[in-house]
Amino acid sequence: MENTPQQIGRYRIERLLGSGSMGYVYLARDADLDRRVAIKTLRDVHLDEESRRMFLSRFQNEARAAARLHHPNIVQIFDVGDDPQHGPYLVFEYVPGHTLKQQLRKGGPLQKDQLLYVAQQIADALATAHAAGVIHRDLKPENLLITDNGQVKLADFGIARIPNADLTKEGQFLGTPCYAAPETLLKGEYSEKTDLFSLGAVLYEAASGERAFPGVEAIVVAQNVMYKDPIPPSETDRGAAIPVQVDRVIMRALNKNPGARFASARTLVSALREAYAGKSPTIPGRRRRSLPMIFVLLLGAALAAWAVLGYPLEPPSTDTDAGAVTDAGTDADANAVTDVGTVTVTDADTGTETVIPRTPHEREEAAKDELARAREALREGDVAAAQAALDRATEYDPSNPDIEALRAKTQTTKKP
Repeated sequence: MENTPQQIGRYRIERLLGSGSMGYVYLARDADLDRRVAIKTLRDVHLDEESRRMFLSRFQNEARAAARLHHPNIVQIFDVGDDPQHGPYLVFEYVPGHTLKQQLRKGGPLQKDQLLYVAQQIADALATAHAAGVIHRDLKPENLLITDNGQVKLADFGIARIPNADLTKEGQFLGTPCYAAPETLLKGEYSEKTDLFSLGAVLYEAASGERAFPGVEAIVVAQNVMYKDPIPPSETDRGAAIPVQVDRVIMRALNKNPGARFASARTLVSALREAYAGKSPTIPGRRRRSLPMIFVLLLGAALAAWAVLGYPLEPPSTDTDAGAVTDAGTDADANAVTDVGTVTVTDADTGTETVIPRTPHEREEAAKDELARAREALREGDVAAAQAALDRATEYDPSNPDIEALRAKTQTTKKP
């Protein structure tokens, strides 16, 4: 377990707020301005040159992105520095409360009024970011902080794309697969529409209490995002109360085609509000699906000729396997994930191969999910399941400090 420092720069550290594979977040007090702040540091300041450069780029990118944005629904950044002992650090607004992910795990799906209230605040934050040319690129429940009075704040612009920023190479994937857009996973493309897809995935989870694209293995999740549509939110285990009009809005936000999604986050939320009021949303492209009469006639003539010539009309393949998947970063054990590596996804229809780099951020999120499974298994007294989840968490993120603490609990928990 990391020893909590007493001082970083001019900031007096009070306690550890959280940690991940990339660094620590501390609660601190700004002695000069006499206010509480949160400080983000690197986990290990003794990194090789390439890793240090990447992390420094993320810190600088987050500071630049946040400096462009001033909105009550966006976490503010106050300072950036480099401590001789503890390395680079970011100082940002301390938001007491919890994340949307924590709220959903504790309380289940959001009710209509609360969902609309949260959605509107996220949309306002995204509208501000997009107007400034900033694409968040990692919108998810963990990055949505909720204060004690219900205010939502969008956090973590560490991998945001801003004008003239060179944090990532073209086509590189950063983010969390289950909230990433298909074009992001397939081509490394980012735009306002990819943030809207992520918002759709967040709203799906907030409305139903379940992820649109669930799964443990990043490769399986990525394949589903790219090639499969989720079931409507109302058809999930806890989604019976969701109106079908709301289904249509959320599923449109999750459309594989960016052009079929909403024009903006605020437009999406307006449609969601109308859907809850019982109004059917307008689906784009409906007129285009009504074929011109001349095309219908030509199609009929072609089919008649086809029949006369004696060619059988065969239905298209109904093979449900959307793509063949190979993993360059794993061995024969499907749960053995290496620290570095890539995932190659092959589309069975086109033969196109897509290489998805496995990022530290992605491994961190997978480890957190496994730790949550381990805690749940311990509460139920299933020590074997908890140990298996901890083994998987170790494969994803061996440096996570919570793993050993939970593993120690498995030794003291009595088996049923």
